[in-house]
Amino acid sequence: MIRNLSAILLLAIIIGSYLAFTNFQPEPDVSKPEPEEWVMDHSLTMFLEEFAMNFEEGLNGEQIPGGAVVIVKEGRVVFQKGFGVKERGKPEEVDEHTVFRLGSLSKGFTSVLAGVLAEKGAVSWDQPVSSYLMDFRLNDPEQTGRIQVRHLLSHTSGLPRHAYTNLVEDGLSLDLIIPRLEQVPLIAKEGAQHSYQNAAYSVVEKVLEARADTDFNTLLYEMLLKPLEMDHSSVSFDSILNSGNKASPHIYNSPARGRVPVPISGKYYNAVSSGGMNASASDMGKWLLLLTGHYPEVISEETLAEIYEPLATIRNQRFSRHWEGVDESHYGMGWRVLDNHGQKIVYHGGYVNGYRSEIAFAPEDGTGICILINTHSNYPLTVIPDFFNHFKSTPWNVASE
Repeated sequence: MIRNLSAILLLAIIIGSYLAFTNFQPEPDVSKPEPEEWVMDHSLTMFLEEFAMNFEEGLNGEQIPGGAVVIVKEGRVVFQKGFGVKERGKPEEVDEHTVFRLGSLSKGFTSVLAGVLAEKGAVSWDQPVSSYLMDFRLNDPEQTGRIQVRHLLSHTSGLPRHAYTNLVEDGLSLDLIIPRLEQVPLIAKEGAQHSYQNAAYSVVEKVLEARADTDFNTLLYEMLLKPLEMDHSSVSFDSILNSGNKASPHIYNSPARGRVPVPISGKYYNAVSSGGMNASASDMGKWLLLLTGHYPEVISEETLAEIYEPLATIRNQRFSRHWEGVDESHYGMGWRVLDNHGQKIVYHGGYVNGYRSEIAFAPEDGTGICILINTHSNYPLTVIPDFFNHFKSTPWNVASE
């Protein structure tokens, strides 16, 4: 009887302990407060609603089949949205993850990648290119020895505008194009004149490959796309062809037919650094966050500032004519730069194969926008100045409470 009673008491103790344990609620740890809930400023909310409505009206007015926009402010993506359709005549709508070709927006990725490697000591802006590449020679042997990485990135090597861009578009490899640069007569001393390039700019690909002992596309992925989790971005023709969510390019045909879809081309995937990248608006939002200094573990603000420093004046005013009262622009390393009445704007545009892209940001303000459309149109160029000028006269912010 006593044994039975002891067994019953022991069982009761075990059951009671188990119930107490399963119902235990720890005291809140006041040393680890919950993160603040982020809310958007009301005036910003109202602006973005109006922006979306006006942007869509503009697309329709310009007969642009589809596009996508991303906007960042103060370290946050505050807007990302797709508009219209991926292909005219078909119902599939563009969303924020739809992939477009970036064209010359690729150049900004190249200069930032060079900056990442510069921070690691693998390359130097001031090092002669010929010390990295034996095959790099210009028409003047002395000038060849003076050409630095920064000259290639700022289009100030002394080569005439678009030297051998035709060979890039014909699909020749950079290994075949670079030795031919020696045949091109120079038009200026290094650093003296901005003259836009694709072939010469892409020499940087081979510099970075030589210093990192791996191919350029892998470097882009490992050092930029992967850390930023740019999961919809790629650097090859096959990647965009096989994407299940891509926009089709369009070109203007005639007043009767308007803009018609065309096949995706393989052009510029032989020179990814100049024009071969693919990305979505959502990924470009992450890219804008890096460009405005919010990924210091990838690249420092100091190196970004060096990349954005103007090195040459752009004589052609077509890059500033949409900005009221701004009559000149400059070029840093892979980026155009202008002074919008005291506000520094860093930007670039791209056009390739029936796709148009524009990106612009104010580094000091942390404000940025990227517009991707699936046809050639100057419409994004009219949107972006208005975007920045609105916020110069109407301060706004994001808030948390």
